[in-house]
Amino acid sequence: MTTSRPAHESAAHDPTDPDPRPPSPDGARRARPAEGDTVTRRTSYCRLCPASCGVEVETDGTRVLRVLGDRQHPISRGFTCPKGRRAADLLHGPDRLTSSRRRTAAGEHEPVDADTAMAEVAARLTGIVEEHGPDAVGLFIGTQHNFATLTPFMARAWFRGLGSRKLFSTMTLDQSAKWLVKSRMGVYAGGPQSLDEADVWLLAGTNPLVSVNGGDGDGALVTNPSANLKAARDRGMRLIVVDPRRTETAARADLHLRPRPGHDALLFAGLLQVILGEGLHDRDFCDRHVEGLDDLRAAVAEATPDRVARVCDVPVEELVRAARMFAAAERGMVSTGTGVCMGPHSNIAEHLAACLNVVCGRYLREGEPVPGRGVLMGEGPARAEVVPADREWERGFRSRVGGHGLLRGELPAALLPDEILRPGPDRIRALVVSGGNPLLALPDQDTARRALESLDLLVSIDTRMSQTARLADYVIAPTMLYERADHTGLMETFFPRPFAQYTPAVVAPPRGVVEDWRVFFRLAAETGGPLRFAGRDLDTSRPPSSEELLDLVASRGRVLLDEVRTHPHGLLAGHPGTTVGPAREERAGHRLTLLPADVAAELAAALAPVAATVPVGARSAGAEGGAGEGGAAGGEDAEEFPLRLVVRRMREVVNSLGSAVVGLPPQSYNPAHLHPQDMAHLGITHGAAVTIRSPHGTLEAVAHEDPSMRPGVLSMTHGWGGLETGGDPRTTGSNVNRLTSLHHGAQAVNHMPTLTAVPVSVTPAPPGLADREEPSP
Repeated sequence: MTTSRPAHESAAHDPTDPDPRPPSPDGARRARPAEGDTVTRRTSYCRLCPASCGVEVETDGTRVLRVLGDRQHPISRGFTCPKGRRAADLLHGPDRLTSSRRRTAAGEHEPVDADTAMAEVAARLTGIVEEHGPDAVGLFIGTQHNFATLTPFMARAWFRGLGSRKLFSTMTLDQSAKWLVKSRMGVYAGGPQSLDEADVWLLAGTNPLVSVNGGDGDGALVTNPSANLKAARDRGMRLIVVDPRRTETAARADLHLRPRPGHDALLFAGLLQVILGEGLHDRDFCDRHVEGLDDLRAAVAEATPDRVARVCDVPVEELVRAARMFAAAERGMVSTGTGVCMGPHSNIAEHLAACLNVVCGRYLREGEPVPGRGVLMGEGPARAEVVPADREWERGFRSRVGGHGLLRGELPAALLPDEILRPGPDRIRALVVSGGNPLLALPDQDTARRALESLDLLVSIDTRMSQTARLADYVIAPTMLYERADHTGLMETFFPRPFAQYTPAVVAPPRGVVEDWRVFFRLAAETGGPLRFAGRDLDTSRPPSSEELLDLVASRGRVLLDEVRTHPHGLLAGHPGTTVGPAREERAGHRLTLLPADVAAELAAALAPVAATVPVGARSAGAEGGAGEGGAAGGEDAEEFPLRLVVRRMREVVNSLGSAVVGLPPQSYNPAHLHPQDMAHLGITHGAAVTIRSPHGTLEAVAHEDPSMRPGVLSMTHGWGGLETGGDPRTTGSNVNRLTSLHHGAQAVNHMPTLTAVPVSVTPAPPGLADREEPSP
């Protein structure tokens, strides 16, 4: 769908624009065509995050001029975020790669056409595989890899055909505990309850009003989260938030628990202790579908409200109120985010959060309507039965580093540097990076850099010369959103209702770029491996079109893609009219396992007392320092590292994407947010440069006064900073992974290290950095 108007009209303020800001003086927010050119407005959807917001894209025929929210979109209803509205700068910014690059003998990067780059990469990969075997090749998948529908299918098809088991992704750097819980507990096949019908919801370690990521597969807090949360609250749903910061989401909560960072497992155990101790659990669901309930009750018995309140430093009456509020409702779930899954004891913390949903029976029962979110991709039948724990990592391939098995076909990403650096017959010698920036994403940046520099071949598929790309032998420049046809098949579980959308390309891509999926197709064709894509064997001698592959991916859906193509604003498919079926006879005896032996051991370790007990009461710059009971601090000296560094999200960026767009983030650096009380105690003013130290490294940053913080807590985002150290953090950025370790606190199975609730100290930066300040907020 397109509409046209003269170019001179685009300069005026559009009353339908969800972003009322005028254009910036340098034209950063919206480009302007020449007088007399025609502006065309075309309907599409954003592909920077799972929300997939509907948009109207204004173009002069060759360039995107500005992006507006599509008010006719039935899911997002005109909502867009700042980064989505600045897509023109992402597509046409001066740092956008419009041709591929090849490293020269002098270490510089020179332009090279994509066909030549792909042919040379394929030849070098073939040589490495012939000499060292397929496991000498690794694939690292980043977040942006997943927002071009064809890329994940084609990349995995190539990698399977290659025969390597060295697959890594950012999932094992933030929320792989969710995978592990399902693999150890099992899955109830009836499906979870949804927020749009909930009486209560508990959000822990997530801030969906900023991250647009909450609801754990129910989608309601992903697309247009503020409006959907308001509608739920207006309907009477009560919201509980667990977060040490008064986040934008916590500000809307009926009850906000602000625990000391790093004690999530203990807090969830305390909630379970109240629910099970007072008999508030769903006896019918547990009798039918659960085993180990009595064992769980006994294991959390010591997590009494008084003890949990003392260690977590939350009021005991609020802890008990939260447990009773959650259990008393008929519908509603616990959803966790990176604040839980990246912290100490993350596997057991996530397991206990899942146990809260299970013991309260927060799942669809036999006869209840099925949401039917699988529109283009289809989905299996919902049944009131349990798919038993598969414990997949205990079978098959094991890594030579730590003996780790595969989880969802992947190895833990924190093992990647060791897989490269440690000598051995199958050490990784070549790495292909798709849509990611592992040099910033991996803990211990120095080791990560040393590993990437030691590779025989590093290939980065990226739209920019990221920190990882600068180390690469080849950088292949791909298309970006609005330059390719696509559909929402992979994002369907993130939508609150059954919905699908197709978009053609809005503008032509630069001549030197190539669609991501074509890179992996070409590698398969050159190396001669099999290529099984979406259940079909592809003929690598005949490159297919993108439209053919999009149809193939959607061939098993309940709505044909051709039908979706006729609805430019997207299609609300309606509920399929199916209900949760009865358990099959052979599955009726399966149960969700609440406390298998390895989970019991992890729970005991998480609840074990340690020597120091932190006294109750908020104090400045040190109140969080002691480990307390529960062992969250890992034994570090509380006096040397009195604060806790926790993760946070920025509305304007997705990890490292968007941080370099001028005027998009509020600052061009990564602020270190501290409570005013801590700032005063440390003698630091707003905007001053500071030195942050952890047991694992040192980082320069810029302090920001933030009253939303809990005293004793420092908060920063991931995905910032270059390779430089010791410079002005206002220009070099601040990468928090200079403070983290690849192995400290690493969890069993998924080797997830501790990346939040990290013990740190903060001091004024050395002279020369500390003398620049910004105005107070």
